Amino acid sequence: MDFIRKYIDADLNTLMDIWYKGNLEAHDFVEQSYWDKNKSFVRNAIPKTEVYVYENDGKVVGFVAMDGDYLAGLFVHKDYRTFGFGTRLIEKIKEEYDYFTLHVFKENYGAYIFYKNRGLAIKQVEINEDLGEEEYLMYYRKKKEEENE
Repeated sequence: MDFIRKYIDADLNTLMDIWYKGNLEAHDFVEQSYWDKNKSFVRNAIPKTEVYVYENDGKVVGFVAMDGDYLAGLFVHKDYRTFGFGTRLIEKIKEEYDYFTLHVFKENYGAYIFYKNRGLAIKQVEINEDLGEEEYLMYYRKKKEEENE
């Protein structure tokens, strides 16, 4: 059985592991030391954001974190990718938020296509100030239902 639920403190170590390994796998153009330096920041930030956790057969396999209307991260453990868990997490955010933004590195083409295929669009191209890498600021806006005449 699988479901999405709210974050609890007991999830933190598992989410950190998924976050860290996911970043190393998706961003081979970024030095590992960058992720090492950011571990404590992320560990402190996760409990302060709105986090939805994906559980599959009692195991935490992914999560999405929202900081206001900013999608701060969406990660799925590598053994559970391509099963639709990431799609279900983004759909959960689309249910909860009428509008949100996120950043994705241009070099992370797979993530860019993932978000594009789920209805997000590029708002602008930016340079990440920490890494000097190009990234897309993407957004989602819920379509308003047409009014009945």
